[in-house]
Amino acid sequence: MQLKFLPVPLILAALAACAGLPGDGAATDGARKPPEALLADGDAALERNELPEAARAYRQAAEASEDEAIAEQATRAAFDHFQMREAALAAERWLALNPTSEQARRYAGIAALELHRLDAAEEHFAQLLGSGAYISPAAGFVALLPAVSDHGTAPDVTELFRRLVARHPDVAEAHHALGSAALRSDNFALAVASARRATEIAKYWVPAQMLLARALIASGDEQAGLDAARALVVAHGADVATHLEYALMLAATGRDEEARALLTPYASGETVIPGAVRSLGVLDLERGDLEAASQRFEDLLSTGAQSYEALFFLGSIADRRGDQDRALRYFSRVSGGDYALAAQGRVARIKAGQAGLEGGLRHLEEFARGHPQLGPDVVGLRAGLATAMDDDARAMAILDAGLAQYPDSLDLRMSRVFALDRRGDGDAAIRDLRQLLRDRPGDATVQNALGYTLADRNRSLDEARALIAAALAQTPDNAAVLDSMGWVLFRQGQLPEALEYLERANELGGDAEIDLHLGEVQWALGERDAARATWQQALEANPNDARIKERLERAQP
Repeated sequence: MQLKFLPVPLILAALAACAGLPGDGAATDGARKPPEALLADGDAALERNELPEAARAYRQAAEASEDEAIAEQATRAAFDHFQMREAALAAERWLALNPTSEQARRYAGIAALELHRLDAAEEHFAQLLGSGAYISPAAGFVALLPAVSDHGTAPDVTELFRRLVARHPDVAEAHHALGSAALRSDNFALAVASARRATEIAKYWVPAQMLLARALIASGDEQAGLDAARALVVAHGADVATHLEYALMLAATGRDEEARALLTPYASGETVIPGAVRSLGVLDLERGDLEAASQRFEDLLSTGAQSYEALFFLGSIADRRGDQDRALRYFSRVSGGDYALAAQGRVARIKAGQAGLEGGLRHLEEFARGHPQLGPDVVGLRAGLATAMDDDARAMAILDAGLAQYPDSLDLRMSRVFALDRRGDGDAAIRDLRQLLRDRPGDATVQNALGYTLADRNRSLDEARALIAAALAQTPDNAAVLDSMGWVLFRQGQLPEALEYLERANELGGDAEIDLHLGEVQWALGERDAARATWQQALEANPNDARIKERLERAQP
């Protein structure tokens, strides 16, 4: 079973406030306590790490008080500990006390997005864009794009911006935001169209032109994208950031030597650009030159910039060399930044290998205590570690306990579905997915997962196909969803159509499961040599994949 989308994103610490959504129930009897007592209850529950109880008590304190500061405290506490339903209710109370609070409305919009309540999210962000919270709607879209991109699912963010753009159709920044979101949600046609519209409105705005170049490359028109980016690079006044972005495009399209030629002058001399050093190090790493990569990242570390990235990659290099002690030292120092979670997961894996599963789990528990905003993600890491150590029962127990703490986490609910599927309890997995779809109607992630699960079991194929088609409409270039469509068509006996979808999936992001399905369709079509070649290539890329190995053995003449 495939994880079809990126996990639910982390909380942005820089975000400051948003108000809630109706319909989550009234205050309980506890709200009849005075606010001071309810705040004390919340503090005590938080000390016991009983997060839902703490968030509920703080929210009840806000509802029992006319003090805006208490409502703000309740909203922030719930939000920071990923209690999104409580955050929504607390923010609703905050807005009731102060309808003009921009911070409360921001919290409300993000909470709604996390909960897949797109109507509410649209209304909150539309009000922000028109309220004077920003100098102009254009400035508002520039600010909102990074603020919301790491929340909710990528298709939901795209739909949110699609709705907001409809309210501001002549704002270039609005189309740029939609195009950026569409690119992340694997909707390349929408990304290209939105970027083009942004460039039509603001002909000389470089970010829109670079977005168009990236979108063209993603859509398969590599040369047009590179030509568009190159024109910006050679233009008078082109800045370093434009040069670096073009170099990354060259590398992404397999033009590594051209990328190196562009990056190298920025990685040496009197003025060193850390981004250039990092990019060269990644290129060295990708071609397997560990010595050169190590020197690059040591150089990056010495600049004092991007230190966490440098330490993470140095740890990765040590790990690939089999030097676990050195890897552990590097990874342990990555305590912040975008790589913190991955680095601490590597630390846990190494410790589990040295001292058993409990050692790795303890490390992640300690990390979680210092990073409460990463709580659901750390639960996912702990469950994944248990699975990797072949302790599926422990993984399920970790997920159950995690969901008791973070009931609003889509990521954890999906992880539990996959755990049920791994242990062979398909009926329970389908029940959980159907409940998720009731809770989040129209959610592409859930639609695709349920459709694929049904198709994989050869059950309710018409329903499965409809669900996958609905997900594909939101994210038409997602390799995993294309794979799902190919697989359900295979189950329905529509082999030529299935082959088209699976070849497209393989082109966009081949992995072992896509290769397994592609080979099955080729085999069923009588293309047995092609099927064997597909599985052989998959095995070479994934030598420990038992499914590919077993299927290839059965396919031998």
